[in-house]
This record gives sequence, structure tokens and C-alpha cells, in this order.
Amino acid sequence: MKPNPFLQEAGSLLNQMREIRRDLHKHPELGMQEIRTSRIVADYLKNLGLDVRTEVGGYGVLALLSTRTGGNTVALRADMDALPLEEKNKVPYASVKRGVAHCCGHDGHTAILLGAANLLCKFSDKLNGNVKFIFQPSEDKAPGGAIPMIADGALRDPDVDGIFSLHLSPELAEGTAGIKSGFSTISSAEFVLKMIGKGCHVASPHESVDPVIMAGMVITAGQTIVSRRINPLDPTIISFCTVQGGTASNIIPEEVTLTGTIRTLKPEKREELADHLDQVAQGVARSSGGTCHLTLKMEYPSVFNHPELTAEFKDSAAKIVPADSVIEMQSPSMTGEDVAYFHQKVPGVHWLLGSANPAMDFTHPLHSPVFDFNEEIMPLGAAIHACCAVDFLRNRQKRPLSSDFGH
Repeated sequence: MKPNPFLQEAGSLLNQMREIRRDLHKHPELGMQEIRTSRIVADYLKNLGLDVRTEVGGYGVLALLSTRTGGNTVALRADMDALPLEEKNKVPYASVKRGVAHCCGHDGHTAILLGAANLLCKFSDKLNGNVKFIFQPSEDKAPGGAIPMIADGALRDPDVDGIFSLHLSPELAEGTAGIKSGFSTISSAEFVLKMIGKGCHVASPHESVDPVIMAGMVITAGQTIVSRRINPLDPTIISFCTVQGGTASNIIPEEVTLTGTIRTLKPEKREELADHLDQVAQGVARSSGGTCHLTLKMEYPSVFNHPELTAEFKDSAAKIVPADSVIEMQSPSMTGEDVAYFHQKVPGVHWLLGSANPAMDFTHPLHSPVFDFNEEIMPLGAAIHACCAVDFLRNRQKRPLSSDFGH
């Protein structure tokens, strides 16, 4: 099999991508604080000779590779933010910022897309249109950076006709490309549930309405919502993630606050699940003599991968990796991803770049304090990005995409 020119050239950019990734990893920035990161990204893109716009929807960066007036435009997008997490990796490029770390791979996404931009500049003669590079702030911090970037014109001037993005995946074998047609992630919502009772001295528990007991009963009873009220074929999660209350070991508190997440494939199901949770909490509160209050904050909708564009992606990816390394996913991921907002505006594909490598101990999940990956897969990501862009523009000269955005 003749080596793909994109992959060959991407290999020569590995050291450059590695240097950028490690720099970003060592100096992570939280969502909507990506000052240094966006400057590094913008400077690199300007050095490629691209038309660059900064401070888009916050610290977002846009760059345009324009090769033909009046042609179609494809966008490639990466997220740049880090997590509020203490890294535990013992590596030379470990985070120097206490409580902030790139343990979701966004540093890799950014370096990969910069590599793709470099590739496409070198192969610009293959482009039948324009490529827009979108570097987005604040993906992991809802409400996310996609909405403000869209409002600030990220998909206009020129209008974007399709968009591609990737996410590293320690659940897939290193060097594979995973893709699911249609809905590929879930819709999420954050809840805050206050269980309100009557506090008193611990020596007189009969005079209290104990919110700690109520919280425990809600957590236990809440587990039956998914198992007994939801069709087991519907991907659904209700998770209690924090329990906060009390000030001392000899005081029964007035109030306990539970927070957590509701996740489901269908966006409209989020409110239905919240109603079930509220019914459980109200029942516990009434039987205990207390009260409760539930608030719900909608987060990201489901990502919808355009079916026709997904088929085109598989063909493009198979030019870079073996065809059997392009894996068609059967089930959606239960993660949330705000690239969904871009997909609501234009046809899109969000795919997974496999990073699991047991021999190198790169199997830890995303958001783990020891998540890391083998940087030698970055040329694969850059080459697939570049190939998708070239093929998308060539295909749009032959046929338009349908308007099925999954709405």
C-alpha cells in the first residue's frame, strides 16, 4: 500500500506537535481563561500565513485558509481548555498549575489541529474551497464556548458548509478511528437538590427533622428511577455527585444539598427524569416532615453526526489508517460535548481517535488525574483531519448534503 502523502508529511510534524502539546499541558488554563493558550495558537497560525482572528466569543481563535473565491468552506474544530483537577502524572511536562490539568486531551486536540493547519497549507493545491480552523475555549465548563463563538460569527464570512472535530478516546485501541452515525453523545443537565429540615443539638435528635437522613433516603430511592421507570434500551444516567451539609459533628444541620447530573440520549427526556427525581424527593421530605427544592440547569444537547457526512468520513479515514481500524460505533457515548451546538447549525462529524495503549499504561479514563496518551498518534489525527477537509470540498462539488441535522 502506497504511503498516504498527508500521513507522511504529518510524521515530519510530530516533534513540532509534541512540543506544542507539552507546552500547553505544562501550562493549562481553565475555560474562558485561555489567554496564553490562545496566544500560542494564534501566533502559530499567523506564522503559517493564515488570516487569523482572535478573541472570538471569549478567547476563541479563528483562522482561514482561502484558496478559491466562491467555493465551499469546511471547518475543523478543536477545544483548548483544561480541567479543575490536580494532575498525578510524574512526567517532565506535568502541569505546573496547582488544581488545573489537561486530563481530557484538549492539549492534544489543539496540537493535532495546528498540525492539520500546517498540512493543509502545504497541500493547499488539493483544496477546492476554503478551510476554517476553529479553536474553541471552554468545552468542559458549561455553558461552553461554542455558543459565544457561533454568536460572534465563527460559522460566517465565509459561511461554513460542514464541520469535523475529534476527541481522544482511551476506550478505543491506539490508532483507531471511532465514529457513530446519528446521535453519538447524550444530552445532559445538572441538578441541585436541597433537602430542608430542622436542625438541633445532636443530643436531642427527636426535636430535629434530619436532612442528612432525608438526603440518604433520596440517594437510595433515586437509584430506582432509571432501573424501574426508564426503558432499559434508552441510554440514561442519574448520578449524585456531591453531598454538602453540616458544620460540626454535634449539630444536626438545617439543610443538605445534593448535586448531580442527568444524562439521556433524547434532550426532551431530561425534564421528565428531573420530574421523577422531584417526586422521589418530595415523597421523602413529606414522610420525614421536611421540605425540598430542586433546580435544573440544562447543559449540552446530544451531538448528531450527519449520516452522509459520516459515510464520507469513513472513506477519508480509511485513506490514513487501515479500513478495519475505522470502527463504526454501535452505541452513543454517555459523555457530553458542546460541539453539538455547531452541529445544530451545519452538518458535522465528531469522531474518536483511539489512544488506549496497555503496554505504555495509557488506559486511564478521561478526567482521571493520570490520563495521558502516546503523542505518536497525533500525526494520525492531523492527517485524517486534512484528508477529511480535502475530500469534503471535493465531494461538495459533486453533490450537496441533505439537511438532516437530527432536529
